Amino acid sequence: MAEAPKSASGPKFADLLPRIVSAVVLLTVAGLGLWLGGLVLALLLSIFGAVMVWEYFRLIIRLTRPFAMVCTVLSSALLALSLVLEHALVTESDDLLAVSPMATTVMAIAMIVTAIPVRKSRLESLFGAMIPLATFLFFYLHQSIPYAMWLVVAVVITTDVSGYFFGKLIGGPKFWPSLSPNKTWSGTVSGWIMAGLIALVVSWQGEEKLSTIAIAVAFAVVVAFAAQMADIAESALKRRAGVKDSSNLLPGHGGALDRFDGMLGAFTVAGLVFVLLGFAIGAPVAP
Repeated sequence: MAEAPKSASGPKFADLLPRIVSAVVLLTVAGLGLWLGGLVLALLLSIFGAVMVWEYFRLIIRLTRPFAMVCTVLSSALLALSLVLEHALVTESDDLLAVSPMATTVMAIAMIVTAIPVRKSRLESLFGAMIPLATFLFFYLHQSIPYAMWLVVAVVITTDVSGYFFGKLIGGPKFWPSLSPNKTWSGTVSGWIMAGLIALVVSWQGEEKLSTIAIAVAFAVVVAFAAQMADIAESALKRRAGVKDSSNLLPGHGGALDRFDGMLGAFTVAGLVFVLLGFAIGAPVAP
């Protein structure tokens, strides 16, 4: 007897419904925080950051619960302080690209606190340090350049969704099977294409130079690639730890790290680009 074809409700998409429900809840909470902004968003990001750091320590790196909790509390408190300091600077300053030196210092200490207890590998240390860094840069872009923040969010979401659907529908060769056995070239490349299309649409104003459009497209593709690499890095860490998900907090998605790993990579790259751009713009011109 011929095997019945798999439908959209079959095994390939068995996790689709819980993913959608979790995504709706996350989008509602995140949307409220983004709409209110300021200290409310800083608090929300501190909570998300704390959850990701906790998952990183307790599940991925397999540290004991008391030590993981101490590291989580300390790193999260430093991250929250850095966000409050950055919010105060933007509130008092007319320079939209300004970064508070004090906030940056506190955030750097949070990175060290997150990375230094891990002595297994550079990958694990760098991934841990990226959690407070990317969270801070997300807040920085929201405060200073919300247009850029929304562009990065759109690129990450579109890259993830297109990779999920096209990867399952088309299949084909694996992108990096030793680290992430579910990632395919079809899903990966579709993410690049969709990211480039988003940048093309938002940058096409009729009078824009082709060079400007090309830079926007290249930037979006690089951000998409950074999101994918962070996703693969998290998959590699979970394989080393022998776990499927970073936690079971989000049905259909696993843990916070499983859901936001791409955001970590994307906002690390995009945020640093705009921070460096801000320094370049603000640098004194030599006579």
